Amino acid sequence: MEYKIQSIVFPTETKHQQCRDLFYHGDSGFLDRENRCLTLGVGQKCDFVTYLNACSYRKWKKYAKVGQATLCLEVSGSVQICYLGYHKDMAMIVRNEFKLTMDTNVGRRTIKFVFPENDEEMIGFEITALEQSVLYGGYFTVEIQEKQINDICLCIATTTCRKEAFIKQNVELLKKEILASSDNIAENLYIHVVDNGETLTTEDINGAHVFLHPNHNTGGSGGFARGMIESLEQNPKATHVLLMDDDVLILPESIKRTYHLLKLLDSKYSTSFISGAMLYYEEPNRQHEDIGTITKNCMFNALKPKYDHNYLGCNIDNEAEFLKQPNEYAGWWYCCIPVTQIEKYGLPLPIFIRCDDMEYSLRCKANIITLNGICLWHMGFVTKYNAAFDKYQQCRNLLIDKACSDILKNVDVFDFVYKSYRIELLKFNYNAAELVLRALEDYLKGPEFLKHDRGESIVKENSKMNDKMIPLEEIPGGNMPNVWDCYFEEPRKIVDKWLFRITFNGQRLCPPFLRRKKLVPIAFDHSYQPQKMTLHNKLLAVNPYNKTGVIRCLDVKKYRKLQKKCRELVLQYKKEHKRIEGLYRKEMKCLTSSKFWKEYLGI
Repeated sequence: MEYKIQSIVFPTETKHQQCRDLFYHGDSGFLDRENRCLTLGVGQKCDFVTYLNACSYRKWKKYAKVGQATLCLEVSGSVQICYLGYHKDMAMIVRNEFKLTMDTNVGRRTIKFVFPENDEEMIGFEITALEQSVLYGGYFTVEIQEKQINDICLCIATTTCRKEAFIKQNVELLKKEILASSDNIAENLYIHVVDNGETLTTEDINGAHVFLHPNHNTGGSGGFARGMIESLEQNPKATHVLLMDDDVLILPESIKRTYHLLKLLDSKYSTSFISGAMLYYEEPNRQHEDIGTITKNCMFNALKPKYDHNYLGCNIDNEAEFLKQPNEYAGWWYCCIPVTQIEKYGLPLPIFIRCDDMEYSLRCKANIITLNGICLWHMGFVTKYNAAFDKYQQCRNLLIDKACSDILKNVDVFDFVYKSYRIELLKFNYNAAELVLRALEDYLKGPEFLKHDRGESIVKENSKMNDKMIPLEEIPGGNMPNVWDCYFEEPRKIVDKWLFRITFNGQRLCPPFLRRKKLVPIAFDHSYQPQKMTLHNKLLAVNPYNKTGVIRCLDVKKYRKLQKKCRELVLQYKKEHKRIEGLYRKEMKCLTSSKFWKEYLGI
């Protein structure tokens, strides 16, 4: 039988106008965004072998064991259509023209083309108008045996906290595009909105298959745990839970493709996670990540380069098989998890925010599937640097993640935490350095510390330690010809390198005459620029994205106080970490159980 796996989509949203090449290349034609059709003038040509509209045929054959693919296009007017496939041979893009045909029939009609058996990475079409013509849309189908189609009940679990505009817009879009449609998915999709801010009402979020769950602010981990519980306990019970961020621009077609892939998925991939790519909201053609990894140095990296999906070569490379890396994970901005895995491995750890998605993928030993066109748009993380999250939450949670199970065996988390502390101290960012020490201190309190709902209060208290950034023009010496110079690092000088180390950047054993009084701009975030900082009394930490900054001053008293606390904590860690790790391992099953989470959330 023929099964529809994806539709042709047009750039109908305002944001899509900035990334039209993700939808189609060539002449723009006239796009009727309301009626979703594209009118082409005589001689105009459009190429739909793109990130969002090509069919990733090789992956469909791998994961679903499908047969021949068919393309159905609804058009009017005389058109020429070229049916294409693409793959790469080494660095060269290879184009395979299956058929070039002219259709001069009259009126609105459906044109079908069955692709011959092939092993192309991507297949699709180009269309040229021989007279004024209209493309109303189209879709791909594949041959599949009816007995191979899976019964799927897909639940979307999205966690929100005081972002009413985003979540209401996304829910309305899903209701309009999916739940109100005649597609099979409409009967088998449920939406659970977990409101950690408790600011939404049923009037804001309501409708058939849409549920609102007011929730204590227990962060992303608590919100997604609640969404998982509700999905498992609803009637009908979910087969898969799609975790999705709230502050994103979604493409309903991505959810449909996820559902169709689940329907046809081969049984040997039944435990796999499906990860949606995150594209930058501020640069909507560029990919941030679709699979992440954590290195042995505790760095979070995207498995693939930050591809520009305006380009065919990047589309093909993104679909190519990458060598599996240790510690791969799927980000919870868009991550579809089989219920069987939730039942086997439990719910998230109660760590509020940061590193929960990484820990869960590694705990479940997830095989991760990605597919071009399954994606959303999200603001890039570089503009969201927050010491309360990036120093305290990340350092504490990584220590907990490693202690709770066998994951991160090849990662030296303690070394990462200690170096994070030292770097902030060298940058005179004493508050951030203290946050790292708080992280280590709270980890050493053991799993009992996690059993009490104090995540929101910790974040509020730690947020007081964040830099208070002000406009650069209000800072004496803050006017910079180019704010991006803050990321520029000078080559290290041998003498400065040793003075920097011996004096801990002027904070010990440093006579006053060696200190330099010039105000030096450095980057506000994770960047480390030792030569630029060497022996300066004051550093101007600059956020070039919004042209704000803060002056950080050398303070020997704060340095000594923090170093004293650090020595005490490091000594305690060395003495007790084996015992404390054992406590976390012992409590792991409890901390991830439905019983624990229901009590924790007050359900």
